[in-house]
Amino acid sequence: MKIFLAIKYYQDMRNKNLIEKICYSLESKNLNVFAFARNIQNYGPCKLSGKEVMDIAFDKIKNSDAFVIDASELSIGIGVEAGVAYSNNIPIFVIAQKDAYVSESIKGISRGCFRYDVPEDILNFEIKL
Repeated sequence: MKIFLAIKYYQDMRNKNLIEKICYSLESKNLNVFAFARNIQNYGPCKLSGKEVMDIAFDKIKNSDAFVIDASELSIGIGVEAGVAYSNNIPIFVIAQKDAYVSESIKGISRGCFRYDVPEDILNFEIKL
């Protein structure tokens, strides 16, 4: 199953370890995870234009079986990507740190919200299509 992971983007890749832990947790369930910062940028600086980034992201979303959002931090880009997933009938799942604010809009279009204390808790997260 192909999964698109949407997570807040930072130029300095300060959340690289979190991305890696989430990907590991999902991939340990035999899921094929795409994370832009990891798969396209190789955790380096982004050399693509905003349009190129979004064109690639939209294509990957449309070709995914599920869309997973780490909604622990607010992000306009994640909201845009979630809209693409929703409008293309891609099932949306939310994960978020235990005390993080998750918008009602994102919860409203998702199949549920899994809360975690530490990223390793995501090993208990299930995607049911």
